[in-house]
Amino acid sequence: MLSLLIGFKRLIRCLVRCFNKEETKALLVATGIILLIGTIFYHNIEKMTFIDSFYFSFVTLATIGYGDLHPITTIGKLFTVLYGILGLGMVSLSVGVIARELVQIRNENQENNQKNREDTLS
Repeated sequence: MLSLLIGFKRLIRCLVRCFNKEETKALLVATGIILLIGTIFYHNIEKMTFIDSFYFSFVTLATIGYGDLHPITTIGKLFTVLYGILGLGMVSLSVGVIARELVQIRNENQENNQKNREDTLS
């Protein structure tokens, strides 16, 4: 249980560092804009409620795909294919940014541990 809490602490520290960087802020804004575009599209073209269109946009963008909602029109289906590809790219990019930051934190911790050992031996 303790290792789980330590892992969550590291993940939270990583996410805080990520969100302090400009590229992460830009990625978050881009994701929000894409989510808004999808919501408006599905509301207007597929005649979904705003809640359903937001939900469907999020599920598609996050590549979850529960299957409870789906596009009916041909243009809606084509848009969803492109939207899903875009979602896959956004998710991959987000995971890459977080993974890179986790590796940087681990490397910094290893360097600090090495310096502490060298200081202790001196």
